[in-house]
Amino acid sequence: MTNKPQRIIIDTNLWVSFLISGNVKLEDLLFAQKVSLIFSEELVQEFVSVTGRPKFARYFNLQTVEELLSVIHEVATFVQVTTTVSICRDPKDDFLLALALDSNADVLITGDSDLLELEQVGGTRIMTLSSFLDTQYYA
Repeated sequence: MTNKPQRIIIDTNLWVSFLISGNVKLEDLLFAQKVSLIFSEELVQEFVSVTGRPKFARYFNLQTVEELLSVIHEVATFVQVTTTVSICRDPKDDFLLALALDSNADVLITGDSDLLELEQVGGTRIMTLSSFLDTQYYA
């Protein structure tokens, strides 16, 4: 295992889960310095759109979302996505695959079965958070 931090993309569904449950694993991952978080403006836009849905209002507030976005902007490497892909069963997820390709990410972490079924895009493995934490990628 190399000491080089793994370049990871974390899907919006995990950020929402983190906001609802305060999943310590995700927080530890961000600050362990074993990973380098990859983001794009499109991923930020999706995050803001999803967390602004009325159904989530009872779980977290706008200030909490803004605080998390602030942390993301501090720790993440932002990548300008130029690739267009049409691979995923759910076309709304293709932007994550394009980000994975353009950023040369090591891993795309998601809970989305439409993405998980692909297992890999380019050199990027696609897996759940628990699978990532259990693998040599994070060791």
